[in-house]
Amino acid sequence: MRQGVKRLEVQYRIEDHVLAASLEKEYGIRMESVRFIPMGDSAYSYRVNCANGERYYLKLFDHQNDRQLRSIERLRYYLPLTWQLYHQRLFRNVTYPIKNKDGDYKTTFNDITVVLFNFIEGETLAEAYPFSTEIVESIARSVAQIQLATPFIDKTALLTETFDISFASDLEKCISVLESTEACSNPVKQALREHVLPKKEQVLTLLNLVYELRGAAIADTKERVLCHGDIWGGNLIRHHNELYFIDWESAMIAPPEFDLVGYIGEEFDVFLSAYEKHLGHSVNINLDLLRFYSYRHHLRNLADWLMNILYRNTEEAQNEHDLDMIVSHCMNRWDSIEPKVRAVEAILQKRK
Repeated sequence: MRQGVKRLEVQYRIEDHVLAASLEKEYGIRMESVRFIPMGDSAYSYRVNCANGERYYLKLFDHQNDRQLRSIERLRYYLPLTWQLYHQRLFRNVTYPIKNKDGDYKTTFNDITVVLFNFIEGETLAEAYPFSTEIVESIARSVAQIQLATPFIDKTALLTETFDISFASDLEKCISVLESTEACSNPVKQALREHVLPKKEQVLTLLNLVYELRGAAIADTKERVLCHGDIWGGNLIRHHNELYFIDWESAMIAPPEFDLVGYIGEEFDVFLSAYEKHLGHSVNINLDLLRFYSYRHHLRNLADWLMNILYRNTEEAQNEHDLDMIVSHCMNRWDSIEPKVRAVEAILQKRK
């Protein structure tokens, strides 16, 4: 299934020479040019080209954006992890941070935080859906390899899955705001009301279901493993038939289903076979965990995009993008979750 690409349509307002001076001071690199990459929404992304021909990938976090502030908090968990995965050869196909002159993984100045990463050649798979069997198998093998690294990493320094649903309060608040707002002159916000409010009861029903599934998820005693947490095409780069995993913000110790849920449906048979083969043993799949992660993913995205439009965005182009994501890559996906889970159930029954 084709995925929606989260984008920041407008780049952060910082002069190139200011960024260049800071990178030279903090990292000792001489920036020749920088190119904005409109991918993702947890930070602003750039490709940094240096005078000596070297290239880096840079993430810039705005301290005035609450969504990006939460992403800054996660840096202390996943930056040391990806550094360790790469430098201890536990999983080399990964983007990892470049340390600054003080040996830190991140640098803060002018009310922003920046992180410099190694640059990975190739193209993302954001537009490669539906994935070929070869790609699905390659992803599955990598997921297994990441999970097999679990005994060799410092798990105490990572986030552990708590099945967080704190976004629910933002979601309920946004719906309440839409209900209390009269028809407005802003066409995007008016369209938002017209698309979302008729779905209010379904949203609340699904939210209640997520609460129920969370209880079952907490009670599950399955062993927790290292998970990337957001394995979709936009976080995968293919170069010379190798797949590289980027954007580890959601990484944590969690049930394996956290990294399997993106491949439920008919392709799950191919994925599971390659995954188990690389693990070296069969696994038990908790269908309710797949349901929880599926519904939580879409409802959390809905809450984030609503918050963007109602509170965060300052540019109409970003509002239009986020509205399209809600309509075309969120609300229209809810009804496909149960059929996909049933497809997984049928696959598991056949394998018994």
